[in-house]
This record gives sequence, C-alpha cells and structure tokens, in this order.
Amino acid sequence: MIRRSSRAVAHDLRGVQIARVALLVVIAACSEPPVGPGRTPAILSVAVQPNRNNSLSAVVRFTARDGDSARVLYREAEQALGSEGYPLMTPYYPISGDSETVVVLGLKPDTQIELIVEVRGALAATSTSLLYRTGALPPPLIGLHLDASPTPISGFTLTDFTAGGSAFLVAFDQAGNVAWYREFAATAGEAALDAEQQPNGNYTLFVGASTGWQPTSGQFYEVTPAGEIVRSYATNSTYFTDPHELLLNFSGGLLSQVNLLGYDIRTIDLTSKGGRPDQLVAGHVLLRQSPSGVVEFLWNAWDHFTLEDWIFVPPAVSQMPSIDFDHPNSVATDAQGNYIVSFASLGSIAKIDGRTGVVLWQLGGRKNGFTFVGDPLGGFGIQHDARLLPNGDIIFFDNGTGHIPQESRAVEYRLDLAARSATMVWEYRHKPAIFSPFAGSVQRLANGNTVVSFGAKPNVVEVAPNGEVTWEGRVTQNGRPVPFFYRTLRISSLYRSG
Repeated sequence: MIRRSSRAVAHDLRGVQIARVALLVVIAACSEPPVGPGRTPAILSVAVQPNRNNSLSAVVRFTARDGDSARVLYREAEQALGSEGYPLMTPYYPISGDSETVVVLGLKPDTQIELIVEVRGALAATSTSLLYRTGALPPPLIGLHLDASPTPISGFTLTDFTAGGSAFLVAFDQAGNVAWYREFAATAGEAALDAEQQPNGNYTLFVGASTGWQPTSGQFYEVTPAGEIVRSYATNSTYFTDPHELLLNFSGGLLSQVNLLGYDIRTIDLTSKGGRPDQLVAGHVLLRQSPSGVVEFLWNAWDHFTLEDWIFVPPAVSQMPSIDFDHPNSVATDAQGNYIVSFASLGSIAKIDGRTGVVLWQLGGRKNGFTFVGDPLGGFGIQHDARLLPNGDIIFFDNGTGHIPQESRAVEYRLDLAARSATMVWEYRHKPAIFSPFAGSVQRLANGNTVVSFGAKPNVVEVAPNGEVTWEGRVTQNGRPVPFFYRTLRISSLYRSG
C-alpha cells in the first residue's frame, strides 16, 4: 500500500525545527527590459527563508523574466572579505514560470552565508547579494560525527540514526560533519532503518518498531532533497512491512514499480529448534507493487523453504515473543528483472525469477548449489547487503558468524553456473579483525573502490581494489562510538540526481 502525504502524516511527523521568523528580502529590479529573444534575464525579486525540514538549508524564492534556468551561488559571509566570486553553488534548475524556488543544501549550523541568484536565458543575470543565517542542529544530532582519516576525497556518507525520540536520515560531508538530515518522530521502540538515495535522487527511510518479525506497523517515507514528503510505502493489510529494503523503479521520470518485503506470522512448533511448541514465527514475502499499491508479483518464502533450512537459530529463541526463520535483509535486481535476495538466517543468497517466482539458484545454506573455490574461509555465514555488480559478480557483507574465529569481511564471488562454482575474486578483512554479528553493508564505487560498513560496530572503511585502505572512519557522538547503524551509502550529491 502506498500512502501519499496528507494532513494526517504531517500531523504525525514532528517538525525538525521550530521555524524562526523568515528572513525576507525583496530586491526590485531597477528596470524591466521588454520580453524578447536575446534579452538579458530580469530578476524582479528574491526572498530567502528557513527550510522547516532542515536547519542546514535555505529556501530561495525569486521571480524573473526571460530566463530558462537558475541556480544559487553562495559563500560563508566571514570568508567574503577579500575573496572573489562564490565558490559554492546549487545545480541549475529549469524555470517553468515567472516564480521559482531553489533550495540550498549542505550548509553549516549557526553560520551566516552570502548568496546570489543567477538566472540564465540567452544571456545571464545575477541578483544583488543577500545575507542569511542558518539555525542550530536538532539536539539529538549535536556531537554526531564521522571521524575519518584521511578525509574522503569527495561525496557524502548517508546513514540512519535514532536518538531522543526521533528517527533520522543523516548525511556526513567530507569533514565528517552533519551536512544534511531529515527528522521523523519516533515513538518508544521505533527506530530508523535502511537510509537510501533512490534513482530519482529522493531519499527513503523506514520508521517503525519492526526488525523483521514483530507484529507491529511501520512504513517507508520518501522525501525530496528539500525534505518534503512525497509519499509513504507499506505492504497491504495482509502483511507486516519489513524494514530492510525498498527499491523504487522509474520510467520516464515517473514511479513505475515498488519492490519491498513483508511478512506474516504463524504459530509453529519450534521444539526441534529449541523453541516453544506454540512459537510465533514470521516468514517473508517479496512484493512488487504498482504506484497505486496493486500487487503485481508476490513470492512467499513459506512456499520455498522449510524450518530445516533455518541454520542460524538464536540461542534464546524460546524466550523471544516472536522470531523469523528466513530474515531477508537485502533485495537487488538484475537487468532481466530477477531478484537477488540475501536470507541471513538461512545463510543463503537466492536468485528468484521475477516473473515465475522460481528459485533459480542458491549460494550458501543447506541448499547451496555451488562449490566454493579460492576462499580461505570456505564460504560465509550470516550475510547482509548482497549486490549484483555490472560484471555479474556477487558482493556482500559476510558477518562471519560461522567462521572460527568469528570475523566479518566484505567478499566478492564470481559464479560459474555451468560448473556450479563460486570463485572468490576479492575480499577485505579488517586489521585487526572485527566481528559484527548483525547489520553491515558493502558498496562498490564507480572508481573501483569499495565502502565497507560494519553496522554493529562503528567502523566505516573505503578500500582500493588492491586492499589498500584509502580512509577509515568511526561514527561517534560526543567522541563515543555509536552502537548501531544499519548500512552506509556513499552519494555524490545531496541534490536530486541528474
């Protein structure tokens, strides 16, 4: 089910900042040249005010004539003396009418900036400069930092964070400071999970109390870079919404498909697994829904796996009110629309036909269909964030629960379907070894480097193909390690992609 933002959603979501009185500056043009081809654009008025969703942002509204695109150029006011030009700028945005808005992102807290609007048409024009002071960070984010050495070369690090009754999307800049955020109200037991930037440049985050097996509600929110809610996503009423993955597909710039996980809970005799005879056990479904929420594809783990496939059973399962037996934690797709799903509790990664639902192969687990080649650890245990690389390889975070001694790593395998072999072609093992029993992620960058985050540990590492660490960081708050984040994602820009 897809829920568009409404008064109810707006009422439930607490504002991230009490809006200050807007700084409104109107600049009137000295003259208005007549409209016509080849004319210099005329900027008639400019106004700047706070962004209610993000204190590290400014909303710039302007009116202009004879322009087809515009951007905002800016600099810190303290650096303006003796300097030339504006080194910082937003992307260009098309102008569809006389009045437009450009949102400036990635500002520092409690900092005065100087900005101008540049409008382009046949020629270009700029406005008179304006001064604007940003607000303070929300209290839960004060002291939050990515301590990295040396600093990353470019881009931002996106992750989730929960504190002080709030769930956050957070992006750190190269210096490790909070550069962007979006806050959501979180009730007791609720948390943020699965921070992602979708193909359209918008951001998504799950907010709820589920970790994949509790009988509780939760949903994903999609927000623009400006922090405005576009819509929310959840499964239909038959299933609870799983928090681990949301994949949005677009066609012609419009949302075409929604891919997510759900689960139902059944009463199962788990005495054979050390549980109770009336244990509540969740099993998952993989759903592909239309933008209106119509289910177009449904695959059910109960139809393809049994309790005998469940390898990693929690030692205290009998004490748990509920548990899942499969625990899918990532979903990816190939060029043909098939799914690559990581089932952590099964110790297996499965490829599922996106039309028929047939399980095409399994890597790892009791139904493993491959021989591991060249892997000194002989395979993997609980795993997270399985991704299909452009060359067809599979890369993922191996939590390493089954290794002796237990050790987490990033690992890449090349599959030979004819020979039924999985050859390890690359791995990264931290020195000294780190064991993260849950969460974690792996991301292959365009330059060939790989970002590895350890989830249950605060470490984030970018490593070159030859194994050399280019930078390593720890997510901390007031100098203390943050106990958990689900995954990290390196993004090139805070703004809408393209």
